[in-house]
Amino acid sequence: MLRRPAVFLVPLVLASCAPSMLAPNASTVDGLFLQANTGSNLFEIQTSQVVLGKSSNAAVRAYAERMINEHTTAQNQVNALAAARRVPLPKVLPPELQIKVNTLSTLSGAALDRAYLNEQVVGHQATLSVLLNEQTAGQDAAVVALAAQLQPIVADHLAQAQALGGTAPSPSAPAMPMPSSP
Repeated sequence: MLRRPAVFLVPLVLASCAPSMLAPNASTVDGLFLQANTGSNLFEIQTSQVVLGKSSNAAVRAYAERMINEHTTAQNQVNALAAARRVPLPKVLPPELQIKVNTLSTLSGAALDRAYLNEQVVGHQATLSVLLNEQTAGQDAAVVALAAQLQPIVADHLAQAQALGGTAPSPSAPAMPMPSSP
């Protein structure tokens, strides 16, 4: 019975994309999926680059390298589908996700690793919902097939983040600590 929550989470994930990123020819479920998936890939790549440059934890660094490689590969597939369908994709993160990247870059040590892994759990949970929704509601067979192909990979990313100690924060708690005042 995961279909119902997946359908309700899509607007939340898509809301993270700035309205200016949504063009009229991208207003189909499939176009919105490609745009949301791009936002997810950009976020995973950028946060992983921050962690790769700062973390001294070998397991977290290996995970970050995997995220960069696999989300870059996924984004190349999304780019090809979007180009063929004339769906414009975001080139930058929406402000609320850029703030998370910026906040992550202010952290170090165990706080950095913990915040990164927690964001990985939250992000991959949301991405799984978007993938499931595309498989249920998508109309374009090639886009639906991509969602089906990516689902086990994203599920594995989530499981690995959880195994490394990442947890989803409670709804009342922020996902990352706020940077301290100078």
